[in-house]
Amino acid sequence: MAGLIDRACRLLDAYGALFLARRRIVGSLILTATLCDPTTGLCGLVAGLAAMLTRDLLRLPALPGEADLLNAIYAGLALGAFYASEPRLLALAAFGGLLAVPLATALRQMLAGPSGGRGLPLLGAPFLGTAWTVLAVARALGLPLRSLWPAWPVLPDWLPAADAAASTLAHVGALFFVAHPLAGVLVLAALLLASPILALLAVAGGLLASALLSAVSTTAIPGLPLLAAFNGTLVAIFVGGLLAAPARRTLLLAAGAVLVASALSAALLTLAAPFGVPPLSAPFVLTVWLASAALRADSSAWWARFWLRVPASPEDSLVNAGLASARGLAGGSTALLPPYAGRMTVSQAVDGAHTHRGAWRYALDFVATVDGRSHRRNGSRLSDFHAFDQPLLSPVEGCVAACRDDIADNRPGDMNLVENWGNHVLIDIGGGLYVLLAHLRRGSIRVAPGQRVAAGAMLGRCGNSGRSAQPHVHLHVQRGLALGSPTVPFHLVHCLIDDREYALDGQPGVGQTVAALVNDPSLTSACSPGPGRQWLFKAGEDEWRLAAETGLLGDTRLVSSSGGRVQATAARSVLAFHHRRGSPDPLLDAFVLAFGMIPLATRPMRWRD
Repeated sequence: MAGLIDRACRLLDAYGALFLARRRIVGSLILTATLCDPTTGLCGLVAGLAAMLTRDLLRLPALPGEADLLNAIYAGLALGAFYASEPRLLALAAFGGLLAVPLATALRQMLAGPSGGRGLPLLGAPFLGTAWTVLAVARALGLPLRSLWPAWPVLPDWLPAADAAASTLAHVGALFFVAHPLAGVLVLAALLLASPILALLAVAGGLLASALLSAVSTTAIPGLPLLAAFNGTLVAIFVGGLLAAPARRTLLLAAGAVLVASALSAALLTLAAPFGVPPLSAPFVLTVWLASAALRADSSAWWARFWLRVPASPEDSLVNAGLASARGLAGGSTALLPPYAGRMTVSQAVDGAHTHRGAWRYALDFVATVDGRSHRRNGSRLSDFHAFDQPLLSPVEGCVAACRDDIADNRPGDMNLVENWGNHVLIDIGGGLYVLLAHLRRGSIRVAPGQRVAAGAMLGRCGNSGRSAQPHVHLHVQRGLALGSPTVPFHLVHCLIDDREYALDGQPGVGQTVAALVNDPSLTSACSPGPGRQWLFKAGEDEWRLAAETGLLGDTRLVSSSGGRVQATAARSVLAFHHRRGSPDPLLDAFVLAFGMIPLATRPMRWRD
């Protein structure tokens, strides 16, 4: 019984996954909307169930947001929208569900990579592959058509063409292949429950696409208004709401993307007509791929941090942006750990007086000091300097792009002005960005080009090679592979400034000390909100419980015994809470206020939150 309930819940999650809905009432409303046309709704349901069984039989993990089930359901809905009901139709819908799961898994690997951290979003690519396959099979089998290809399923015959409200609702219902006003009401209600901003974007995207067609079209093309509204709605939801950070330029880009999707709808419908292939959501997929591939951080710094790493509702994105601002997180900056263990002093900061100027302004130089001095005795030998031969650690996870290890160390006071950077390690962190550690000791580098390094991995030792008068560490982030490429902003994380202030986002100045915090494994283990973990608090006869749960997209939340919820993030020995939701719970409110952000380190410190 528990297994059946779990399957039903997962299926409802898949129906609501297009809107990243966390409440299953949203999935229930969408399922009901599809059943406004029984043939369409039943085909979608059969495809979803078949996909779930296939995933279990193949022992494949669920894709984030139940994307594999969602794509299978969509393929079933498309099949039911074009073909009349008969037993072979349901069998073909089940085949579509079977095909969608391995196809979605394979396409995700191809488009986004194993970790999903780079490349193109999956979107509806598995749906297109599956839907075109089953529609072609249905045509080959001679199944009776409900609507001639490549025209979109038509609006109800009784719907007055001049009734703008009913037509708009029918367009909203067509988002799930049921172009019916009642289906539109149910889908709109689901959207409002999931995200009022997404609901506004969806309606605006559909209306904008329709208005664009009306303004330029002189001849009526059957099915084009509904196809354009369908793709315009999807583009507005994803570009304007789920994939990008909230900003004015996001709305402008979404409007432009709707224009592109509308043009592609007309073009693909015309091109597909001789072949009898419906374009379906191809204009939407191509438009979003075009935007996400062209407008990247490595194309222009203006697009840095524009696309979200994990899709989120606009409401969540706005909260995240406000929280990041309140906690001092730099919006266009790269996060780095201190590149050493222990404590060092900043000898030259951003816009430094000596070499950190112009294109190289974003850089930090570190020296080791004792009692305010960087060396022992008179500093005539390299071994007199406290920084010399200190281990240097990778400040970030990435892949070694280049390194050099054969340049001699200068005598104190001398500089090599020919090989400015000296011995160095350059780490590729993606997005066209590279982290450089320069002036290392000759013969000390422990890594090689092409090697993957974890944050905190040993790279080499501090030296005095290149343009360096005394042993120090030079750190910067640059855009481009060539040494000396322009630098970009970065900040230090999880460190102690001047031995007292914990920095989640540290940008130290000249003369300030920066200490790398050592993680405390026992404290981290005790406080980590791993899935299935629970904490029980007792006061006399009263009990209060917190349980950790994993969400659809791999996020972690704490749920109290009273039904209150809060998102929890544990990274690099920092535990932070955000997005307080759910039932009223004064104890949970007090807990979040008390432990909103906690560095999991035993060293005495203070911090602001």
